[in-house]
Formats: sequence, C-alpha cells, structure tokens
Amino acid sequence: MSGDELQRYYDRNTDLFLRIGSSGSGHAIHRGLWGPGVRTGREAAGYVNTLIAKEVRSFLSRQPGAVLDLGCGVGGTLFSLAQTFPDARLHGVTISARQVSIARELARQQGLGERCDFVRDDFEDLHLDLRADAVIAVESFIHSSRPDRLLATCREHLVEDGVLVVVDDFLTHPAPTDDPMRCKTIDTFRAGWRVPGLCTLTDFDAVARRAGFEPLEQQDLSGLIRTGRPRDWLVSMVSPVAQALGLMRRPFWANVVGGNALNAALRSGQVQYRMLALRPSTRDRPR
Repeated sequence: MSGDELQRYYDRNTDLFLRIGSSGSGHAIHRGLWGPGVRTGREAAGYVNTLIAKEVRSFLSRQPGAVLDLGCGVGGTLFSLAQTFPDARLHGVTISARQVSIARELARQQGLGERCDFVRDDFEDLHLDLRADAVIAVESFIHSSRPDRLLATCREHLVEDGVLVVVDDFLTHPAPTDDPMRCKTIDTFRAGWRVPGLCTLTDFDAVARRAGFEPLEQQDLSGLIRTGRPRDWLVSMVSPVAQALGLMRRPFWANVVGGNALNAALRSGQVQYRMLALRPSTRDRPR
C-alpha cells in the first residue's frame, strides 16, 4: 500500500475505529492490554502508556523535554504522557489529515494546545527541526513499507542519550512454507491490517542495528491481550463468510478479518506483541 493509499485508509476509517474500539475517552486506536488491576476497556487502552512511561523513566537520566510519537493516531498516548511528564512538549506525526484534525481539537479541549503539536507527514521521509529525548512508535513499525527508513527517522530525531520505545507485533518464527494454514493466517493478517513491515524480532534487530540502535530491553506483552471475548468468537464466525463474499475489498471488513487472523496468530503463538526499548549505539557517539 502506498503512502497516499494509507492516508486515504485512515482518513476514511479513523472515526469508525474510534467508535468500535473500547477505549472511550482514552482516544486510543491501538489494542488494549489487560494488565494487573485493569478493569475497563479504557484502562486497558491506557495500560501501554503506563508501560511506555516506565521505559522512558528507566532508561533516560532526566525528565524528557520533548517526546515524539511516530504514528500518533489521534494523540491518546501523547495526552497520557503529557500528564506523566508535565514539563515535556509532545509532538505527534500521522499520515492522516483527519487524525491531525481530531488530535488538535482534543488537545485544545484538554488545555494541551500549547504543549502538543500534531503534523501530517510520512514518518518514512520525515525531517523535523526537532531532537526528542524519547521517540515512541506504537503499532507503527509493521505499517511501514520501508522499516529501515522508519528507524532512520527515529535515529535522526533522537538525542544521543535518548530512548526509543517500539510496541508492535512480531513473527515468532518466519512463516513456515510447509504449513499452508498457518501461512494463510499470517497472509490474511498482513492483507487485512495493511502491515507490510511484519517481521521477526531477529530481522527487526538487524534493521535497528544498521540504523544505529542497540537494544536495551524487551518485554512480551502477548499474554495481556484478550483474544477470547464474546465479540472475538462472533468475529471468528463471521470472518470466513466475509472472505468468501469478497468483502475484504471494504476497509471495515478488511479490518475485521485481519483482526480475527491476528487473534488466531496470537493464540497459536505465531505472533507476539512486544515492547522494545533501544538507544543510539555507543559506537556512533563522539568520544
């Protein structure tokens, strides 16, 4: 999918994603995590923001002065981090003009208009006059058709002692060529959710190192995703029918069918949902 096609996809469907999601006033498009003490959909949607803040605190020697979110959606994560880091300026980049419009209005409503800045741009070819203390990418990497360029963007916009936090899906192993059903599950996920960057952790690590990063920590969050809710079982019944009728051409049904394939891949262990913390490689720093 080209950048223009991806822009149209999110421009047309962001309002739908917000309506059918369970985050409510959390304004999250990403998946919810049912961590300890989480009781509601809104709390589940915000749990990843708590984990991201902990990573930034753990690996940054100071409070961040600037945070950059690549693939920021309508700003839900940045609004949460604005409360955690009250002195930080928050910058969000999304390819969708509709998402920028919603994010700016939400920032205004929350009194964050002076601290939060949102721009429409392609994070694979981004050149902002900005060096952030922390760069985050939540469910952005797999949507990238050029993962090397996305990580180069992260490196370009991060200070030398900053931290990059990536939260995303990764293949546990390369798709097995001798198992057509498992391959079909991954292919359906790729097509339905438009995720050309889906790869193994080993492949990600190789691309990240070439971009000038070294790993700090990784956490497997797969067990915090609920894949057996009543609506998930309903979707699992409807998805084969939608595919047979050729409804994957419609964004709503593509999202439904792709999400069902992802749930199946998570349950079978084909896909893991991980949080990775990285920093600029010390080999690249001046002595």
